[in-house]
Amino acid sequence: MGFKPYTELENIKLNVDQNNIVLEIGSENGEGSSLWLHAWSKKHNIEFYSVDVEHRRREKTYPEINWIVTSSGSDWCKNILPGLNKKIKVLYLDNFDWIWDSQDISQGVQGQIDSYAQRGVTMNNQNSQEEHRLQVEYCLPYLDEQSVVIMDDTFYNNSWDGKCATAIPLLIENGFKIHGKVC
Repeated sequence: MGFKPYTELENIKLNVDQNNIVLEIGSENGEGSSLWLHAWSKKHNIEFYSVDVEHRRREKTYPEINWIVTSSGSDWCKNILPGLNKKIKVLYLDNFDWIWDSQDISQGVQGQIDSYAQRGVTMNNQNSQEEHRLQVEYCLPYLDEQSVVIMDDTFYNNSWDGKCATAIPLLIENGFKIHGKVC
């Protein structure tokens, strides 16, 4: 399963209040992020929302979690998030899969591409970056003054690349600092 960037929250001192939430965009599919973030939220006595584009067994297995199924993470952030009247303390971006090698599409990645196509979405790296940029754009007004944005499948190799490469400049322009070079 590799590095789990959300576990780094254990090393960060955050002042949390009842107006805060943890927002995960891209619910887990067995790797543990949703359950881990839900437990962290409960420990800090704040609400947790996990937003995804698909229904899965998780909703019946863990009914205490706010599982939200929507057309896209950016649509939810644009249209629903403002009505919560909450500030995001932790934002975990782990949706819209990244194609690591577009020259050698494995059977598993092809299955993901086909699954996206069934929803009318073209799975490619440009669309992944655009979706993450939009999510950050719509979340920016609702990020708490002291907040953490965690990005999956985002890395630095002489420049930012991966899922959130186009979202990083928005965050920097708004006073965020980068901690770490691989997510």
